[in-house]
Amino acid sequence: MRIVALDFETANASSASACSLGISIYEEGEILDSFEWYFKPFHRYCYFTNSHIHGITMEDVINEEEFVFYYERLEEILKDAVIVAHNAPFDIGVLNAMCDVYGLNHFKNEYIDTVTISRRVYPELYNHKLNTVSKYLGIELDHHNGKSDSFACLMILLKAMEAYNIYDLKGFLEKITINFKKNM
Repeated sequence: MRIVALDFETANASSASACSLGISIYEEGEILDSFEWYFKPFHRYCYFTNSHIHGITMEDVINEEEFVFYYERLEEILKDAVIVAHNAPFDIGVLNAMCDVYGLNHFKNEYIDTVTISRRVYPELYNHKLNTVSKYLGIELDHHNGKSDSFACLMILLKAMEAYNIYDLKGFLEKITINFKKNM
């Protein structure tokens, strides 16, 4: 089973203003790749008010392609994959908003949320933010860097499965009574 961790950063409060996407790919017991794409937000959403969060500015993306340029490559990456994200409703919402502004089909993948998983597996934590869970599990994190965040998200899932000694995703989710969600 292919698992793809996604982490979007947005230029501003709009879900349609993504300016970067971190991707980490896991399949057949192996981390295959981890990388980040920068892209220029769609012209209506191309203003930056979130730079203080992630450090990405207009100057960083002005010469980059827009999301639509990466769509076919993302289709290849996500084909038959389960998406995992930390606070998945946010990242799935951004993914759908980006598809909407360009008139592209939504990805119909199943997805899971590592916030929900970490609440179930590590209830002793005072919160379940990515940086808190990563620190607790000893996962190196450059918070709000898409590549680092997606990798940490993937590692949270893998370490949670390891904590239960269950290495089959479906079996693990059944054990902790969490269901796959389906993107529409």
